[in-house]
Amino acid sequence: AHCPTALVEEVAQADKAALDLLAEAADKMHFSARGYHRILKVARTLADLDDIPSVGRIHIAEAVSYRIAGNHLKAAA
Repeated sequence: AHCPTALVEEVAQADKAALDLLAEAADKMHFSARGYHRILKVARTLADLDDIPSVGRIHIAEAVSYRIAGNHLKAAA
């Protein structure tokens, strides 16, 4: 049986450029492992909406932008 995080990474099918961007964002923004995988799940959904089989940099960038926006909204509340 796969652990949930391994399954997310397997299903996401992110290309190298996407994973590199995610690693860079995770480092700069101090994502937890849970936060990292949440970004990956959102990016997978965005790729699905674009009808693209693999997650690309653009999907990671968009998912990270939602995370940033969410943090700003929480701070403003």
